[in-house]
Amino acid sequence: MEGSVADCGLGIIHWCNFDWPSFATLATGFAAVAGAVIVGRKQAGIAARQADISDRQTAILGQQVELETAKLRADLFARRLETYEATANFVLHISALPDTDPEAEERIRRFNVKMRESQFLFSDPNVYRTLMGYWEKGNQARTDRAISFAEHEEGIRHDPERTRRIMDYPSWSFETADGLADLFRHDLSILKGEGGHGDRDAN
Repeated sequence: MEGSVADCGLGIIHWCNFDWPSFATLATGFAAVAGAVIVGRKQAGIAARQADISDRQTAILGQQVELETAKLRADLFARRLETYEATANFVLHISALPDTDPEAEERIRRFNVKMRESQFLFSDPNVYRTLMGYWEKGNQARTDRAISFAEHEEGIRHDPERTRRIMDYPSWSFETADGLADLFRHDLSILKGEGGHGDRDAN
């Protein structure tokens, strides 16, 4: 009998007095521990996947930022190039009058728009100041030509100084057009080492 009682006391549980409620309590405890372990592992796995997703989202966001920056640089370059082209077209036809050149009015209007935009597109403030000088030169050239035509129609003797200026406009146009690349090079060059700073300005 004593041996049986001793056998009932093996381990930390007194098996002879171990009834169903006790078993249920023990089983519930084991199940709770096992469940906690499983849930903990699942949560750890979920956290790892969430961290991986977060890293991927960060990488995608970084790529999107780079793409938007590249688009901004491309758009800025295109708008600067439009200013260059409008300026060259205006300079080469600086004395053209709408009465004799059907494209003169649109050419003048476009240059005026690009001239004003240049204040915000170019990092070099000299660009806007120079374009303003071209605009004033164009106004003078068209005024001289208009007065000269009127004098011719009315048979009035031409002003020698005005005639000299009119004769000088073509050479001024070609010389100025040749130097436009230097005026815009600072912000338009896409070659390294050529003074281009488009990347810096776009950031």
